[in-house]
Amino acid sequence: MNAPFNANANAVAGPSRLPRKSARPFVSSDNRPTEADGVFRVVLITSGSVASIRAPDIAAALSQSGDIAVQVVSTKSSTHFCNQTNVDEAVKRSFSFNGTDQIPKDFGVRVWTDEDEWSDWKKVGEPILHIELRRWADLVVVAPCSANTLAKIAGGLCDNLATSLLRALSPETPVILCPAMNTHMYQHKFTAKHLRIVQEELEYLILGPQGGGKLACGDEGPGKMTDWREIVYTIENFAAMHKSKVAQQKAEKDLTLNNRQNHSLSTNGPHSEYTPPSEQSIDPCPFGRSPTPPTPNRSQPDLPTIDSINISSAEAKPSDGKSGSCTPSDNKYRTMDARTASLEHWKSMQNETFWKSKWWAGM
Repeated sequence: MNAPFNANANAVAGPSRLPRKSARPFVSSDNRPTEADGVFRVVLITSGSVASIRAPDIAAALSQSGDIAVQVVSTKSSTHFCNQTNVDEAVKRSFSFNGTDQIPKDFGVRVWTDEDEWSDWKKVGEPILHIELRRWADLVVVAPCSANTLAKIAGGLCDNLATSLLRALSPETPVILCPAMNTHMYQHKFTAKHLRIVQEELEYLILGPQGGGKLACGDEGPGKMTDWREIVYTIENFAAMHKSKVAQQKAEKDLTLNNRQNHSLSTNGPHSEYTPPSEQSIDPCPFGRSPTPPTPNRSQPDLPTIDSINISSAEAKPSDGKSGSCTPSDNKYRTMDARTASLEHWKSMQNETFWKSKWWAGM
């Protein structure tokens, strides 16, 4: 039984949290605080399959949880089955309220389309939708994933909002594909090849399709999308894993800070000067979120140049450390050519090893 609708509840984490449509233009930092807030953020992509008719049900079910926030991205062909009107109706039905309740104007789940990609963009420096959505997401689910969208993903194409978002996505963000297509499309040799690419090279997770049954076109056989309730259940499991990981990282962070404070007191005495946590050196990637990489080709004052790291040739040997403006921490770059040194320095600044970690796989 659904909980009674509460129009006065605020949009914070917890059972009373109501789904609210994000303002336009969409900016990740306006919708995602720097500190963990207990909300798991999911981008649901729908593509051109009849199974898109179930996407509003998925969005509505997830909206019932106060700990899961949803943004929907619909390809042009899928909007016939999943659009803002369909999703609004499904989300409203999922909440019990009577005729006297006043529904907030921003109540619901936003559905983004290709037309939204550049409609809010006016000049260089303004937010770009597919970039902001990938910064916002903890999980991306493509349900349904049509044969066309699967082929685009496997081939690296990014000619719409959905595929551009996936191409720009950080490798640390998990992606679940839920294939849905005609039986003969699913059994086509290209489909097997594309599924192998997205699984082995992109490390996406594949959920479904169902092994048999009658499809919307009347054919019988494999290709039917996994039941939408199972998709919701899978997303909820990811949310639980993420919540556990966040709690673990927060506990480790707090323990580290306490140990440093205790060490300072034991070393310098009870009257030693205390350094606030904000000024202490702590993990730069708290709560499972690494910093956003710098925009390519922009000026980076900390990026080493040929002069700063004193490289005279592509095979330069370590210097005596007395020339140039290189700091001791840059010594390891002296054996590299300038291009490699710059790349390695950039990776170290961005904590690249963390980018390759997968919280959802226990890594």
